[in-house]
Amino acid sequence: MNFIRRKSLIFGSAVILLFVFFQRNGFAGEDKKVKELQRGKDIYHERCAVCHGVDGNAMLPNAPSFAKGERLDKTDKELLQTIRHGKDVMPAWKETLTEKEMQVVLKYARVVAGDNVFQEKCLKCHGGAFPKLRTDIPDTKALTNFEGQLDICRSCEIEREMTKEELIEVIRYLRTLGK
Repeated sequence: MNFIRRKSLIFGSAVILLFVFFQRNGFAGEDKKVKELQRGKDIYHERCAVCHGVDGNAMLPNAPSFAKGERLDKTDKELLQTIRHGKDVMPAWKETLTEKEMQVVLKYARVVAGDNVFQEKCLKCHGGAFPKLRTDIPDTKALTNFEGQLDICRSCEIEREMTKEELIEVIRYLRTLGK
């Protein structure tokens, strides 16, 4: 009888440890990414949107349009330098934003187009929930040259109205959230 109780206790402890592990390394990590990206979005709307546009389409001449991918081919290091020290008419933000704030706003600028498409087309069905990407969706590098169907949600009719570019942007956005 003691042997069976010990086994049950060990098994129960293992289940609790696994639950705590997955909470800390899975779901909680995704919540952190969502909050971090939301913080980047808030900073972007407060500080960047006046020039780069709320939707990433530039409002000022010569300002990059992030929704079109302009300047987003640069590395994080290069873009963080621009955010810190400014460039042309863009002001330096090093005295206004912390290093972490600059990093999260850059992360958001990279996916602003996907966020806009998600808000415009996906939010109707998904509300505040983000769908988990299926495993058969190609990785980010292969997306641009992918020739197959990019169904994110097979049950969603709106995807048939979306362009390939819009689907790719939503996939990038969801991957940034860890979904």
